[in-house]
Amino acid sequence: MADLLFPALGPPGGAGSFRIWEKDRPRVEQEIVGGRPFQVFDTERGRFDALFDFMLRCGLWAAATGMRPSQLKKDNGIRYPLLNGVECLREMAGIDTPANCGPLLQDPYLLERIGFTAEKIHHCLAEDRAVIDPESLLNHLGRFTEKDLEAGFLEHLGVIRHRRWLRGGVYAVDGHDILIPYGKGYEGARRISDGSYGYKLLVLLNIQPDCELIVGYVLGGLQESEITLLRRLLARLHHTLGPLREWLKILLLDRGYWGTDLFCELHQDYGIDFVSRVRDEKLDIHGHIQRQLGEMDRSWTELEEQRQFAGRQETQKVRVTALRPITLISDETPAHRQIAVHIVVAYQSHLDGSPILDKNGKDISRTDYITSLAPGRYGVKVRSFYRGRWGIENQGFRSLSQTWEIDRPAGHSYAAVLARLVFVFMIYNARHLFEKQSRHHPDYAEQLRQMRSYGPAIRLAGATIIAVTASGFCCALSSRQLLELQKQRLLNMLQRSLAAGKSPEEVMRELANS
Repeated sequence: MADLLFPALGPPGGAGSFRIWEKDRPRVEQEIVGGRPFQVFDTERGRFDALFDFMLRCGLWAAATGMRPSQLKKDNGIRYPLLNGVECLREMAGIDTPANCGPLLQDPYLLERIGFTAEKIHHCLAEDRAVIDPESLLNHLGRFTEKDLEAGFLEHLGVIRHRRWLRGGVYAVDGHDILIPYGKGYEGARRISDGSYGYKLLVLLNIQPDCELIVGYVLGGLQESEITLLRRLLARLHHTLGPLREWLKILLLDRGYWGTDLFCELHQDYGIDFVSRVRDEKLDIHGHIQRQLGEMDRSWTELEEQRQFAGRQETQKVRVTALRPITLISDETPAHRQIAVHIVVAYQSHLDGSPILDKNGKDISRTDYITSLAPGRYGVKVRSFYRGRWGIENQGFRSLSQTWEIDRPAGHSYAAVLARLVFVFMIYNARHLFEKQSRHHPDYAEQLRQMRSYGPAIRLAGATIIAVTASGFCCALSSRQLLELQKQRLLNMLQRSLAAGKSPEEVMRELANS
């Protein structure tokens, strides 16, 4: 039975009718070349060219493909910018592993766009083989060193900073455990007490409305402390991107980063303000908080906020108050560093006044924030800063884990694991920036949000066109294939007209109306 397609075409029968076209490529090609009437429709696939063009135009593609692996022994094979380009397209297309790149490596349109010659492409396709072996791509990722990847990512950030796309000075840091079943054979993967193998990933994101951008990362063993990784990341960024106080104004942390020494380092050494949450109730600071909350003249403010409850958007009531500064004293170092911090306490409830409960029935109505910022009278702005961080937990890492599949290593070597993550970060940033730049083209942005759900069979930027004939047949063509058919169509029409003795003016009129 022939495949059927329903193109968005007004059928001859009028607005209330429809028509079915039979998929028959040889018949469509025959009618196009023969001069019969036909129509073409751009498909959703073709619109993915926009992200690629955006990256080319703004310099992000050059930064992503310009990383040269230090362990590349010779340049007489496939050039590394081409292999980098294939890896970028793999991430854009959502292909889970290099081994599944077959459809991508047989897409002549894409391969020519990223730099492969037409001769090489046609020669390989004529022999029914890909332009590169997927194993070559995996080997390529394994040739990068940490310094290579850091330099490449800095080039990527240089483009973003040059265009002033990093804004606001508010950043969030969060960690993610990459757990690998049976991961003993993965280089650098560490085992923890429960027997799991894997890596711990820490990323720093610039927080903007609907546009989080990754500006820093560090990958360590699963057993490493997130505070240790954060210290390593901040020291590196301080050296490579310039003094932190000049661009990182506020850092949002979850309560796993609690520590007086860390707070002192952030605020007193680096000049960074921070917002976090108070840890468990066993800390001495809870006594100070309770005493201030019990004051008879304590003033509160009330507001309403939107929040997700079990997947539904609902309105909640919030009461907020800011406490007087409390001094924390470190017991970790001989110096016993100390810092004065502000506490903001918030109580959330449903509109009917009932408390907020988690899925286990535990009351989670109260949240205590700790910050080096001056909170104002009630601390509303402190709470709003931290609510921005919830978006990172619920959208940023969820997107990286589920949509971009960062839990799936590209290979067993540490270099391949890290290289794949860096390419993901660059494409992740490019997509967010393109969505932001495409607000006046919401259809493009919507396509990008859905683009990775199509899977490896999709031609990411293949500009696929649907050709529909008047006689009731259809097929999918690339723009290059349609161009060749159209050239043959015009040549045949020209030969027939000249053979019939028509004048050049008549021939031109026929061609213009064809």
